[in-house]
Amino acid sequence: MYTQGETFYYDINDEEYQLHVLENVTIGEQEYFITEDFNGKIHVFKYDEEEDDIELILDKRDAQDVIEYWKDEYLVENDDGDISDFEDDEYYDREDRKIDRDYYDDYDDNYDRDDY
Repeated sequence: MYTQGETFYYDINDEEYQLHVLENVTIGEQEYFITEDFNGKIHVFKYDEEEDDIELILDKRDAQDVIEYWKDEYLVENDDGDISDFEDDEYYDREDRKIDRDYYDDYDDNYDRDDY
């Protein structure tokens, strides 16, 4: 229904909140939306596929379980709190070449700006 990054409005206790979807989380067969309001408060919604509707999870323990699952499974951190280390990521294992600044300095000197 909603995807990560979308914003929608929802009434909570007769007050309309603007909510930003942080993540869609699937636990077993159930899909959840983790959202954040303008004040930074996290809200968890359960998606009802049959009704094509969402329901706010009011039970704090149930909501906290979904948030903990999200943090454990979706927010990957190492011991330092960093999300990644380029040296450990095989995607970035490539031979980069050092840029020779002298080449560009010579180019600027030989570039005739009047031609353009």
